[in-house]
Amino acid sequence: MKSLFFVIVGALLGWGITGFFTNGFETDYLFILVIGIVIGYSIRRRKEKEEFTESVKGK
Repeated sequence: MKSLFFVIVGALLGWGITGFFTNGFETDYLFILVIGIVIGYSIRRRKEKEEFTESVKGK
């Protein structure tokens, strides 16, 4: 969960820095990026739980 937080903070920071220099603070791409990160993280967590359950059942 800590890594997810740092990825989102990094995306916000990158968006802020590039928006400052280009004067283009478009939130559409930022919103899509954050939603994609959260969905990818949840899919990875679900897959890790499935693999763990399968490994426990196999023993």
